[in-house]
Amino acid sequence: MSSIVTDAVCIITGAASGIGLACARLFAMEGYKLVLVDKDENGLRSSTSECEKKTQVMSITSDVSDEREMADMAASARHRFGRIDILIAAAGILRLSPQLTSLVDMDLEEWRRIIDVNLTGTFLSNRAVLPMMLSQRRGDIINISSVSGRQGKAFDSAYSASKFGIIGLSESLHAEVAGQGVRVQTLLPEAVATPLWRQNPSTALPPKQTLTPERVAEVILYMVTLPRDAYLLNPVLAPLKTRHGRFRET
Repeated sequence: MSSIVTDAVCIITGAASGIGLACARLFAMEGYKLVLVDKDENGLRSSTSECEKKTQVMSITSDVSDEREMADMAASARHRFGRIDILIAAAGILRLSPQLTSLVDMDLEEWRRIIDVNLTGTFLSNRAVLPMMLSQRRGDIINISSVSGRQGKAFDSAYSASKFGIIGLSESLHAEVAGQGVRVQTLLPEAVATPLWRQNPSTALPPKQTLTPERVAEVILYMVTLPRDAYLLNPVLAPLKTRHGRFRET
């Protein structure tokens, strides 16, 4: 992929690890100004230090499920850079413990936390950046769902529900704002070798049969650089060797 130097401002949630970190690295190399957001303060510090060698970076330790913190995040980005061009909503969790939990055994606290981070966090981060994007009449939002957003997986009911919800949220928002210059797209990765993937049982695919986070980041960069009169409708990104297999979600 050829390098495209740009002054555009890109907010990335979940930037301390996984897909978010891979996006931060790639977009930094491409010259985007970055606002990196994560609850993991130590991981975020490391990500920021790495990206600062290539571009301007603002680091914000924040919980995407907190309404006030997301509003403050967008305000801080606007104050620092004067604009918000891209949001990559990559923050997400799979479960609260390593053990698989059936729906009948899941307590309300775990259900709420997964929905709050994955779905409500996507809603809050999207809503926070929209006023700036609408005033500019230009912006790109990429929300990260999963193949679990198209087919529910046993023992991951809360995760699957949240990822189904992200697709519906994104489609509705796109219908609302596409005519005002804001493009909303959703990416559905299959197996990606991230810390989240490693929470799966040992029966899951080994890392060599999964996508790298870097490959996912390359597709996200492609999505935000599409011509303004085009967008991808809920594309699935899958590792080539596994298309005919059964495996657990990203």
